[in-house]
Amino acid sequence: MALKKQILFIRHGQTDWNNEMRYQGQSDVPLNAEGLEQADRVSLRLAASFEADLIVSSPLLRARRTAEIIAARQSCNVLHVREGLKEIAFGEWEGLSVSEVEARFSEEHSQWRKDPSTLVPRSGESFNEVRQRVAEILDEILKRDEERILVIAHGGSIRTALVELLKVSSSLVWRMRLDNCSISSIHAYRSVMMLSFLNDAMHLYVPREIIQQLPLSS
Repeated sequence: MALKKQILFIRHGQTDWNNEMRYQGQSDVPLNAEGLEQADRVSLRLAASFEADLIVSSPLLRARRTAEIIAARQSCNVLHVREGLKEIAFGEWEGLSVSEVEARFSEEHSQWRKDPSTLVPRSGESFNEVRQRVAEILDEILKRDEERILVIAHGGSIRTALVELLKVSSSLVWRMRLDNCSISSIHAYRSVMMLSFLNDAMHLYVPREIIQQLPLSS
């Protein structure tokens, strides 16, 4: 096990459901054209600034396709797919827009947004269940020898991973902005976890020809 690691978390590219502000959960929604472009852009950024020793991905299509595009520009291009990185299962909320959920499940949704550990979406997955499966993947990663790691997953599972690694309150989960194909970084030294940066998406907003000139915090 390496004493020092850097883990980069990349949220998948955009989907039509993202545009429509729908809860995707574990529905296997593909990337749209914009999402494919975002994945290509983040792959260019990482190819120039981060040589991964290990790439781990959620199995859901939107994350796995993003990971495949990233891996194609890495010397280490083997994907390690892990079920535990799937998005939160939202139960009856899945497929509904945020406004529809707010209208149909007003009090439940409000409570869940304040702290997801205090309420389970109807027929959905509890935050503790999500945290447990994500923690198992993190434990596996931290025990491995690789030092530079890419994790491609979802807004919910990445936020859960950050809460677990930093040992902060679950009430902070929805207070972390994570854009599609953004990069967030954790540095690990032995058992100490440090958030290096969150939601770096500069590569989505500059001309393609200068993406590889953008620095990435080491």
